[in-house]
Amino acid sequence: MKHSNVNRTLAAVVAVGTILAACGGDDFDDEGGDEATTELDSGRDGAPTDDAEGELAEDTTEESLPDADAMEEESGDEEAMEEEAMEEEAMEEDGDDTGLDSGQASEPAQDVEAEFDDAEEAADDESDGGLFGEEEPEPVVDAEEPEDPDRFEDNRFEDYGYRDFIAAADDPLSTFALDVDTGSYTVGRRFLDEGSLPPRDSVRPEEYVNAFDYDYNAPRNGLDITVDGGPSPFNEDNVLVRVGVQGEIVSDDDRGDATLTFVIDTSGSMDRDDRLGLVKESLTILVDELNDDDRVAIVTYSDSSGIVLEPTRVSDRDEILDAIDDLETGGSTNLESGLREGYDLARSAFNEDGINRVIIASDGVANAGITDVDALGRFIREDADNGIDLVTIGFGLGNFNDVLMEQLADNGDGFYAYVDTIDEAERLFEDELTSTLLTVAKDAKIQVEFDEQFVESYRLIGFENRGVRDSDFDNDDVDAGELGAGHQVTAMYELRLADGVSLDDRAELGIVSLRWEDPDSGDVSEIDEDIDLRDIEPRWSDTPDDFQLATVVVTFAEKMRDNPYADEVDMDDLAVEAERIADAVDTDEVDELAELIQQAADFF
Repeated sequence: MKHSNVNRTLAAVVAVGTILAACGGDDFDDEGGDEATTELDSGRDGAPTDDAEGELAEDTTEESLPDADAMEEESGDEEAMEEEAMEEEAMEEDGDDTGLDSGQASEPAQDVEAEFDDAEEAADDESDGGLFGEEEPEPVVDAEEPEDPDRFEDNRFEDYGYRDFIAAADDPLSTFALDVDTGSYTVGRRFLDEGSLPPRDSVRPEEYVNAFDYDYNAPRNGLDITVDGGPSPFNEDNVLVRVGVQGEIVSDDDRGDATLTFVIDTSGSMDRDDRLGLVKESLTILVDELNDDDRVAIVTYSDSSGIVLEPTRVSDRDEILDAIDDLETGGSTNLESGLREGYDLARSAFNEDGINRVIIASDGVANAGITDVDALGRFIREDADNGIDLVTIGFGLGNFNDVLMEQLADNGDGFYAYVDTIDEAERLFEDELTSTLLTVAKDAKIQVEFDEQFVESYRLIGFENRGVRDSDFDNDDVDAGELGAGHQVTAMYELRLADGVSLDDRAELGIVSLRWEDPDSGDVSEIDEDIDLRDIEPRWSDTPDDFQLATVVVTFAEKMRDNPYADEVDMDDLAVEAERIADAVDTDEVDELAELIQQAADFF
């Protein structure tokens, strides 16, 4: 509770004490009008999920609203405050009745007011703000009402729980598959832009972090690891360790020709402003970015599926654009039929020396044919093993199935993204999709081994549905993650150091191992990197800007999914930190992040 709000409250109580007493002592909100809590989505209760590192913790966090007992207790405090205020009011009235002049009657009130002013000034002097106490937070403003409440209906997300701390002495190994998805962050942005906090189940922290670029060194071939760290925003006694993976960068001129088969949802549910219309704009942007020798094919599906455009070279641009322009909506949603026809077409046009992709553009709804995501995933698995990777791109909000889109991409050895605006379409289709078309690593996975002598316990933030058994790290038959050229993956660990361990010591906290298969030769590579205490900066101000960015983003995600480990983080402080980093980094993406965090802070 802010000091300024207390002062405003007390002043208000003094002014209206008599009225409150006449009304029967109605409760008065001691948080003040500027900090009224917005009710959060009812689906923000957690559920436990099994995980390779042990059971994921069940979220027992209560809603952000106060419970009845707390409100009753606060009410008692408020009534006491009201009685005191009424006594002061009575003193003023008595002064008038006994004939004291106005100056004499107002002296006690002036003293109280001056005392309040002094307290507020002192509070202002002591209030620092920022995640690590460096700046005063901006005032909170009321959150806007949602523009279209229907957009919040019938969206499907999966609650994977959250990882608890694991004692290094009990299980020193942490193993997971790499994941380059970013859809969760863009979905969260869409909800905030629509005037609502994102559903907790929609938040996957690793996808929030993946949505931003970091200053990792790019290897000449394959993948490389970067490790650094700094103080934890969740607990001042802990540290954060960042594990960054960077894929080699390959220019468009050096990649093979691409054959892209688009499977486009044209069912009735796509007949919205943010769905098929945005799909058509996105495809038009992509055509302008592809090389003349790349090929594009289009399959549509609603009640059934059909080929709209046979594989066509991009040099025949007008033919492709005409096919895109003619797309129309109608009917139910037979995703199975569209996938089967799309993969049949992709197999017939398969380029042995090039890049082969199936790209789904959909809201994720499937209400005809096979609709189970596991069953759909099984029949595309073989094609993924044979070199036809799947990219899923989500469109729309309201009756949107995030679960299907994310899991299909995992089964199809691709990635999942979400497009909410034309700006996001330009970023994805102009920059990311074309630059990452070439796969540089298959079945990539990480295993971190912590030294119990220096690490008491650890928790991996995110990747709850990407866990791999520790014993399967060396098993190259186990499916893991794929990275395209230029892709980055960032994992954040929070560590509790063992008693007596100082960041000034010379010691290795553990070792990070990274293993992947070369998609061309089939050769398996494994590299490792030490987690050195000297890589962890004790002072926040000494950490690199991109580490601070990753920390702010992962903290934002933890707050959005109500992880109890983030309970002590103040959203106003986080907003201050985001604004500071936005000024330092100076990119549109980080500027937007700062705005989103401030929007989210308005709900707290």
